[in-house]
Amino acid sequence: MNQHSLGAHRWLGLCRKAPAVIVLQPETPGESRSDSGAGGSGMIGRGIEVTLSGVKTLIQNRQLLWFPFFTGLVLAGLFIAQYIIHLLSVYPYDAIDFQRWIILTFATELSTVFCLSFLLAGLVLSVSLKKSSLLSFREGLARAKEHLKPLAGWSLVLALAGTLIFFLSSGLLPVESTFRPVFDQFPFNFILLPEIYHIGPAGGTFATEYGLAYTLILSAVNVLLFVLTLFVVPLLVLEKKSLKEVFLRSAALMKNVWGEAAVCVLVLGMVVYAALLTSSVFQIVYGIVAPEMLLFWYPGDEWIAAALIYLAALCCLAFVVTTVGGIALLGLYRSAQIREPAS
Repeated sequence: MNQHSLGAHRWLGLCRKAPAVIVLQPETPGESRSDSGAGGSGMIGRGIEVTLSGVKTLIQNRQLLWFPFFTGLVLAGLFIAQYIIHLLSVYPYDAIDFQRWIILTFATELSTVFCLSFLLAGLVLSVSLKKSSLLSFREGLARAKEHLKPLAGWSLVLALAGTLIFFLSSGLLPVESTFRPVFDQFPFNFILLPEIYHIGPAGGTFATEYGLAYTLILSAVNVLLFVLTLFVVPLLVLEKKSLKEVFLRSAALMKNVWGEAAVCVLVLGMVVYAALLTSSVFQIVYGIVAPEMLLFWYPGDEWIAAALIYLAALCCLAFVVTTVGGIALLGLYRSAQIREPAS
């Protein structure tokens, strides 16, 4: 085993010398389990450690960066689908009524969830082997193909739940009142608001704004569902049980590491939110350099280019964060298994 692969395996919890947060060693008979439970003062530290181990694993294994790349493609496809749906549902097209909207939204949600589940399965399989090196991106996905049927069944369940939550949440959180305050801010209004471009399908339509808003809502719903069913995909591909069995077992395992999982999600979410807050730099710089343009929509090509670069960087960071979360998921899964009471 070479030094590079040994380091990766240690951070993934595949060696006995791994950090205690990733793989907690079994306790001897009669030893108290209070310190290794989901609660306690060490819960936050363990959650941060499992997150950092995911970051280090990704840094040490650059081939895993294919996963955020394809995650980005999946979400780009979701945005394009939502853009087309909203574009064709308004004047002058009026080709999609409410019933068709529900069906098409469910179809896009099912496709998105299945692709994300497949990618997550490939990621889990890539980093789960107790061998001298990790699987390559292609090998991980090749092994994930062996589980297409259960992944498709689980995706159908999530898509049904996600579509229902989406329509309930979109009614409670209208796009105008929820996203417009963000879209009105620099630099997002440089590239999203219709007044900047000409009117037409190529750009400058409200379908762009609504397509992005509904993509964000669906993405948030999917993240929620994946977190609530945290270990279902790993159990499907690693233990090969039925959907009912993996759902119940996922809920049981989740009880052992719910604190660490919450900390991990919170840390990763704070990273993305902190990156989002840097958008205020545009407002400050724009107000200093071109204060006379604050009352007008058109900011100039250089500002639009800067806004596009910023948005691309923000999206790339979000996709990398999801991959870190997927790697950390395996560490949480192993910790939850070790904390299971002996039967």
